[in-house]
Amino acid sequence: MSTESKLAVAERLVQLRLENNVKQKHLAQAIGLDPSAMNRIEKGDRAVSVAEVIRIADFFGVSTEVILREPESHGLLFRASEQRGEAVAESLELFQAVIRDYFGARAAVS
Repeated sequence: MSTESKLAVAERLVQLRLENNVKQKHLAQAIGLDPSAMNRIEKGDRAVSVAEVIRIADFFGVSTEVILREPESHGLLFRASEQRGEAVAESLELFQAVIRDYFGARAAVS
């Protein structure tokens, strides 16, 4: 994920937090993330994972598209899992959920 993309996601996360009057530490705790990691995400120093995007979207009651949409190209942004084995399968399932959320129930991912 480019620095510009990380900053775009970071801006949307901060905006969501402020609109909902949620402190950074509270959001981090609510989604099972270390507060310092959340701080790095909001600064654009760290990419957000697919699993984190889904938990953040669920927390705020928004679609993953709200977090992942790039204003210029309307593309989706996410960080590939650095894990192996079962974690990769879990990441694939989460990514499929993002695709279904973005394109609707008719989307097929194979």
